[in-house]
Amino acid sequence: MKAFKFRLETLLSLRELAKDRAVRNYAKAIADRVKFEKDLETAVSALTQLNAEITLKRKVGFSGFEQKNFNQLILQAKELIIDQNAKLAESKSIEEGKRKLFLAADSNCKSLIKLKEKNKIEHLKREEKREESELEDIIGARFVFNQAPY
Repeated sequence: MKAFKFRLETLLSLRELAKDRAVRNYAKAIADRVKFEKDLETAVSALTQLNAEITLKRKVGFSGFEQKNFNQLILQAKELIIDQNAKLAESKSIEEGKRKLFLAADSNCKSLIKLKEKNKIEHLKREEKREESELEDIIGARFVFNQAPY
């Protein structure tokens, strides 16, 4: 029986490499999104703490000068939250793009793997039929040889 040889093996290996690269890029995009989500949570909690601190100071009483500083801090915290939201939105869109690239690379790789399996099954069937034909020829030749008069 002849060994099975897939002619597109190098293309398959290249597609597997592309798929692995796409997986790595997608995983990095997910990690970046998670990082930006944590940064946003941190910024929101900082604003919440600042508001809580202002509430405590108002109960005790604080001057207009302190109020001005707190207002500036609140403005900075809100700007940071807006920036983090923008970064998170951009990160989500990048992640979605990387996911689509990964899915395309995975699909390309799987289609070649399926083709390889189909070709292998066809090869095995052809080889099995060829061997059966050779066995029939041998059996037929023996029968003719045994029937021949001496």
